Amino acid sequence: MVSTADVVVIGAGITGTSAAFQLARRGLKVALVEKRFLAAGSTGKSSAIIRQHYSNEITAKMALFSLRVFHNFAEVVGGDAGFVQTGFAVLVDPKDRDGLVENVAMQKRVGVNTQIVSSEELHDIDPGIAGTREIVAAYEPESGYADPAFTTTSYADAARKLGAEVYQGARVTGIEMSGGRATGVKTTAGEIATGAVVNCANAWAPEIGSMVGVALPIQASRHQVATFQRPHSHTRAHLTAGDFINHIYYRPEGSALTLVGSIDAGEAEHHIDPDHYNESADYEFIEDAAQRIRNRYPYMEQALSKGGWSGIYGVTPDWHPIIDEAPEGSGFFVAAGFSGHGFKLGPAVGVMVADMVTRAGAPAEGLSRALFRSARFAENQLVRGKYEYSIVG
Repeated sequence: MVSTADVVVIGAGITGTSAAFQLARRGLKVALVEKRFLAAGSTGKSSAIIRQHYSNEITAKMALFSLRVFHNFAEVVGGDAGFVQTGFAVLVDPKDRDGLVENVAMQKRVGVNTQIVSSEELHDIDPGIAGTREIVAAYEPESGYADPAFTTTSYADAARKLGAEVYQGARVTGIEMSGGRATGVKTTAGEIATGAVVNCANAWAPEIGSMVGVALPIQASRHQVATFQRPHSHTRAHLTAGDFINHIYYRPEGSALTLVGSIDAGEAEHHIDPDHYNESADYEFIEDAAQRIRNRYPYMEQALSKGGWSGIYGVTPDWHPIIDEAPEGSGFFVAAGFSGHGFKLGPAVGVMVADMVTRAGAPAEGLSRALFRSARFAENQLVRGKYEYSIVG
């Protein structure tokens, strides 16, 4: 293990590896420390949907920036992100049309390729979809999904090529402070002297924060995903979508499978120990997901259940991340609490972290982190989305 680094990044999921890459691009000597292996936490179990539909301008900008990276991943980062362009739709009840139209107008202003589509157009895009006359839809043709493990590994490899050191199986056991500033990181593999530490541990971030007396309001929660094999008569991949009517999101996986998850914010109440939790999907959840996806695609009546899994969300009180130095001037930085949004925003967050650590005078690519101050919780200045389903943003 190196004995010194300009910055130590803790956590090697999408946030940590993207941050390490961007910091190394700016000429810093980076050490990336991970207690298990790349993408071992929230990232590896992500559904990895890439969409731009958000109700806040800054998160829409972050999503758009990230989409452009996924579209050009080999050139911008190097390696493979496993990106598949399926198109993404938001499906709402007609009573919610005005809100959807307002959000789409905002997204267009920041450059997102999206539009409200008619029931006929939606059926042309995805012929298997049911009940189109009862749906108002926003459609963004450039979105889809990626492979979280491929993406994370590619970011880590790109950071290494720029001189970053990546340590797996190295658990952080302490952070040294002197005069109110970070001076080093202790790990099970040795110590690293540094003047900057970035906590990218997401659901584990509160544990890291406690090492320097910083309380982070991030709660680990369990998020389930069900998988179904589509019938042989319908191997054509369907849309990726956020279905507000059936309270689910779904996406294809190759030519055979469909993944289904919940957009019910109540899942945040499923508090867990992120090191010890049930990583499978409950039978009751799979049965319920099967009914909901059948409501949208009647042919899924003939689908076969292939089980599922459970991943981890690191959820803040307002379902938006903390991207901040806490406390100011300490050299201890946080980029965590992404509440299910971390993967799709990961490329943008790496740039924002690099700006933060290098104390850039202006945000690169217009990616301001002002909305994500850690003090907003104590000040009761929470980030407010325009949807009742907080996971959507």
